[in-house]
Amino acid sequence: MPIKPAISRWRRLIDTSKVMSIAVGSNGSAWSAPVYYLFTDKRFYFFSNPKARHIQMAKKSIIGGSIFYDDADVKNIAGIQMSGMIHKAPLNAGSISVAKKYCSQFKINANTMDILDFFASKFHARLYYFEPDIVYFMDNRKGFGSREEVKL
Repeated sequence: MPIKPAISRWRRLIDTSKVMSIAVGSNGSAWSAPVYYLFTDKRFYFFSNPKARHIQMAKKSIIGGSIFYDDADVKNIAGIQMSGMIHKAPLNAGSISVAKKYCSQFKINANTMDILDFFASKFHARLYYFEPDIVYFMDNRKGFGSREEVKL
């Protein structure tokens, strides 16, 4: 029987974390916002209010994203550092499927046929995704500031 390859530490971080920080800069201003995410198909899906500052600023700039292990010892700090773009998820069956998985992951009770309308009416939120073009995994256990580029 073939042996399954070990899951890399960076992939385990993505799969076990819940929150990603999104950083945006535009016209001499910067903003950072934490979002709950669902990672699937090399994208980080999240719900946000279309009027939120990070969404409005994202229309004009490249976005930074980070996910990290929180530890009191600097030698144990590790995290994902990314840049990419935020996009509105299309209103289609694929987005509905992602939204259902998101609800399951975060234990959101959304017993409704139109889950995207549910988020719009209850939370004033719409589905977006962050699509990174560059991803680094930083791991201080390998040396302070050590990082490597990874492919999702």
